[in-house]
Amino acid sequence: MNSSDNIYQKVISAIISDISQDQVEQLIKTNSITVVIDQAIKTIATTYQQLKSDSSSQNNDNPSNFTLALPYIVPITHWLELKPEIDVQLTKLDELQRQNTSSDSSENPITNTKNLISYSPRFHLPNMKVGNNYSAKIEIDSPYADADIIIENVLFNQQNLNLTFNKQTNTIEGTPKISGTFSLDIIWTVADYVSQTTKIDIIINPDPNSLWKDIPADENDIYYKPSLAHQFIKTDQLKIAAASCRGRSHAHVGSFRDDDFFVDSLSNGWNITIVADGAGSAKNSRKGSQLAVNTVGQYLKHQLLDSANQDLLSCVKKWDHVSTQTVGTQFKTWFRDAVLLAIKQLEVEADKTNRPLKSYSTTLLVAVTLKIDNDLFAATFSVGDGAIAAFSYKDNIRLLANADNGEFAGQTRFLDNSILREADFYSRIRIGKWQEINYFLLMTDGISDPKFETDFQLNNKDKWIQLIDELNPLLATPMNPAKALLDWMKFPSPGHHDDRTLVIIW
Repeated sequence: MNSSDNIYQKVISAIISDISQDQVEQLIKTNSITVVIDQAIKTIATTYQQLKSDSSSQNNDNPSNFTLALPYIVPITHWLELKPEIDVQLTKLDELQRQNTSSDSSENPITNTKNLISYSPRFHLPNMKVGNNYSAKIEIDSPYADADIIIENVLFNQQNLNLTFNKQTNTIEGTPKISGTFSLDIIWTVADYVSQTTKIDIIINPDPNSLWKDIPADENDIYYKPSLAHQFIKTDQLKIAAASCRGRSHAHVGSFRDDDFFVDSLSNGWNITIVADGAGSAKNSRKGSQLAVNTVGQYLKHQLLDSANQDLLSCVKKWDHVSTQTVGTQFKTWFRDAVLLAIKQLEVEADKTNRPLKSYSTTLLVAVTLKIDNDLFAATFSVGDGAIAAFSYKDNIRLLANADNGEFAGQTRFLDNSILREADFYSRIRIGKWQEINYFLLMTDGISDPKFETDFQLNNKDKWIQLIDELNPLLATPMNPAKALLDWMKFPSPGHHDDRTLVIIW
């Protein structure tokens, strides 16, 4: 054991009385501990010289009043616990002392020497996120509450972070551009002490939206369907905008848009609007929704244009007790026949391709409307989730589709023969005529879930007003409101990544 090790052993043994020889030797091998002991010895020697100098200049008056600087009024055991960083190097002190030794001997040998700080505070910053404005003060965790730590500068070890250090407020500011874990060099000091550098890590989280992939669907697939669709119709009496987009959950894996829609405005004033949501768990549901909307749409179009049914218009206009019964009976028949025909089409497709009928499962929301002056007539049918609503600023919201839940929570009903066998099948049909309807809407759950969250909230008119306020600027687009609607559908909503389809009449 050399002389230095002998000194270390004595110091450590004096601090920890019951330590074994093996443990002493292990501590001596720890570089940070020997650095602290060396520094403590040099500090004691330097301070003793200052004490003698001050005592001499004061004619030895009250030498016991000498007080050490704040960083040294702690036992060595406290330094051992803090384990200061290696960058507190004794070589800096040696260099400063050599400079003072070569100066005029009449000067105090430590007059121009700044002391080294014998502890290292911890610095913290909250996590950041790409694309979000950031401004956070650097938090300082110091063992000495009254130590006035000054941050002189912050060096960023990575380019293109788009962050800056505000020295006046001790804050890091900016809008991060890249994600990851990066290091900063914080240059800090305490008055009359040598500046030091502490390296810390910062975490910049990615924008969650950037993590989603957009993989094209297979165009060679037998049931290929475009990922986006929109349609705009304008008549003398009203406008219809329809849009449908593939959900993020589908785009991320390159699967298809399962939603579909059908809209048409007939020459005699009738309007047909239909939306469908193919079941996500059903492999061929994209074809099921397409068959359902087109089959029902074409059937209703044929009936509404048939000359034998033109008396229906006069019944809707008259709208007395007898005419309402006539209209109700007619639409009950048409809706039942249309649903039966759609189910038959699904069965034919399943037989033709030798695939399970359930793999074509889909919801179906149908509305036939007629605008007469300031009145709006609507007949609706629904199976499955989503929403149909007649919105008026002056009146309560009118929901025209059942909250159609399945056997278990989170499930819904799909179009199949069991629907036709229900005793309350006709409760799925709603018929009415109202004044001053500003908007008539059909939507799949890809829209209703993020905007209303629960079936109960569908009755909340404030929620509908919020939605209408979002849509109004889009509907005012002079060229193609349906395209604007499609672009809007990309809005982010945590936990909601399904296909989205919306049809609006206004």
